[in-house]
Amino acid sequence: MSILVAGSDELRQAVDRTLHLVSETPDDRLFWKPSPTARSVGEIVAHCAGSLRNIATQMKGTPFPIPTSAEANAVFLAHDAEFGTREAVVEALENECAAYLAYLETLSENDLGRSVTMPFGLGQVSLADFVMAGAQHTQSHNSQIEYIQTLYGDHNWHTGF
Repeated sequence: MSILVAGSDELRQAVDRTLHLVSETPDDRLFWKPSPTARSVGEIVAHCAGSLRNIATQMKGTPFPIPTSAEANAVFLAHDAEFGTREAVVEALENECAAYLAYLETLSENDLGRSVTMPFGLGQVSLADFVMAGAQHTQSHNSQIEYIQTLYGDHNWHTGF
């Protein structure tokens, strides 16, 4: 299996898991935060959507413009807070996932050797080494959603997706 197919498959699985977890989050808990500095489930989903857009832009050759992770986090938190409904976060994630997958479909195996600039001064990597970033990033946030669910008392594994 090629890295492009794997990247598409892994992203779809990660996003499907996110959407399932969101569907299992009650309305009164979707934007609940376990602490004032934490993200809510809804904000995590919005963050995943924005991150897919940012990662795809970087894969296309445009370096991420914010120089540090601390500065980026402030921008991300402001972005994430703009969303206030389940429909908005689900639509954003579905749209950004579709755009990311559409971009992957434009790539050939020959494109994978091209270098892309990583964010925050982390240097250059081949596109082949960056293709999985969207899936890995989304999956890492799924764990956060699951943890937030346990904090409000939901200990169901939600494995039915």
